[in-house]
Amino acid sequence: MGNRSFFNALHDREGDFLLATVLEGPAQGERVLLRNTAPVWPEKLPAFWGKHLPALAAVTSSGILKSAGQRIFVERFGAAPQLVVCGGGHVGASVVRLAKLLGLPVTALEDRPEFAEELRQAGADAVLCLPFAEGLAQIPGGQETYFVVVTRAHSCDIACLRSILQKPAAYVGMMGSRKRAALVHTQLAELGLPQERIDALHAPIGLSIGAKTAQEIALSILAEIVSVKNSRQQTEGFSPALLAALEQQTAPAVLATIVGRHGSTPREEGSKMLVLPDGSAVGSVGGGVTGGAAGRGSAAALGRQRLLPLLQLLFGDVVLGQRGDLRVLGGTADRAGLALLQVLGQQARAVGV
Repeated sequence: MGNRSFFNALHDREGDFLLATVLEGPAQGERVLLRNTAPVWPEKLPAFWGKHLPALAAVTSSGILKSAGQRIFVERFGAAPQLVVCGGGHVGASVVRLAKLLGLPVTALEDRPEFAEELRQAGADAVLCLPFAEGLAQIPGGQETYFVVVTRAHSCDIACLRSILQKPAAYVGMMGSRKRAALVHTQLAELGLPQERIDALHAPIGLSIGAKTAQEIALSILAEIVSVKNSRQQTEGFSPALLAALEQQTAPAVLATIVGRHGSTPREEGSKMLVLPDGSAVGSVGGGVTGGAAGRGSAAALGRQRLLPLLQLLFGDVVLGQRGDLRVLGGTADRAGLALLQVLGQQARAVGV
């Protein structure tokens, strides 16, 4: 990335992002940005992060991670779910139709032209009419890829799973009875596929709702996928409005990020608010009265001693962190909870620069 800033790294790329921030200790405030599990910022990665990268690459949801004795706040954002349906027929077509109603992008695979056409008519965004192994070779998988195997034959299931279980995926499910699922488990193990991936296979696929029709089976499948998807919490990341404000900002400002919640706090972890010198704010961390108070109370040119009382009101105990940043280390049940704050200056338009 050369000398490009964190801001430019976000602007120029799409993908499954993970932003990690050390919350305490000598490395407090250190940050690293990963895209599709690979570090992309900073350009020169501090050696400190080496021991934490495997744990970061395995993260599936946002929150506070404990790695090698460090508490690290991790934010997953930007990953778009992708559904891959292997197999046409009534169930495959029903899965595609329901997935499109839920707003999920769908790629479908089928080796018979007439059934591939049914998947197109059902609304699949892309249909690969190829032998399953050839079609799946064109699909890389990913942290938010959900595979549904509903083919017509056992041999087709094995061909699909042999390929899929070697790809990154959020979910892999196969239609069939428990007896058939046990046979598939045995055969996949004999093929030398990773046992942890075999054990994670959802087979029989879908939630147990007594489904009988193709449409009911599709409902059980999508309900299970939605449950898995929503358990893999992502944050809102950096909204276009926030990125635009960071790009334009030249005077010092404060960026607040919620890293923990208590009680009925209205904002989720990862919510951000940029407080500008004129008292205005982009985004919100508290909602309602607290959000408005933050904007009004920050008009004092961000002088730390004048800002501290406001931050204590919003977040609880505030201390001065390393490199002069303001950091909130704790909160109470009736406040916004645990938060992280940074003073951003002319040389630090984006967090951590």
